[in-house]
Amino acid sequence: MCTSNVLRITFLIESLIFSTVYFTLHALDLSITPVLVGELLPNTDVASPIFLPHGLSVLVVWLYGLKSIPLLLLPAIWMQSWLSDSIGFGSISAHNPLLSLVALPLVFIAARKLGLRVSSAVSGFNWRHIMISGFVAGAFCASISSLMNGNSLEHFASLALGAIVGQIVFFALLLLGYRLLRLSPRLIFTSTKTDPA
Repeated sequence: MCTSNVLRITFLIESLIFSTVYFTLHALDLSITPVLVGELLPNTDVASPIFLPHGLSVLVVWLYGLKSIPLLLLPAIWMQSWLSDSIGFGSISAHNPLLSLVALPLVFIAARKLGLRVSSAVSGFNWRHIMISGFVAGAFCASISSLMNGNSLEHFASLALGAIVGQIVFFALLLLGYRLLRLSPRLIFTSTKTDPA
């Protein structure tokens, strides 16, 4: 098989995987946000308090750089169109997927220019730099979204905080999954030796 065909198939598989995870995280966000906002902060101008898709976006941008834009373009367009549907996703989440899709790579490029080690291609990358860049990108997206929509300072704070908390929770779950994956082969495939006598 030609190398270009292999690259295309790989890209399609990766895009399908990331799109599926992106949709799943948005659906999870849609189900937990009304409960959290309704119980903790009723009658306030707030957005999703734990916006998990931001964490996935940070991971994809770190891994792929500018190539993350075509990888997440389809789910971002679909989620953006969902903002105005009858479910009222926009009023529940208030995050802008297409804005995040463009802003995140720009923040990571700026971080690299400032000397932060946020590229997956660089050996010895720094997780703190990656997380801080994701936090800055979340606040940057929240500020632009609030300015575009003319929202209050409280709304901006809830957007930024939701993206930051979502990123922390996403990476904590990712780390937990990785640790469990590292432990599971030993638990499954290692059996205790029995004495034949």
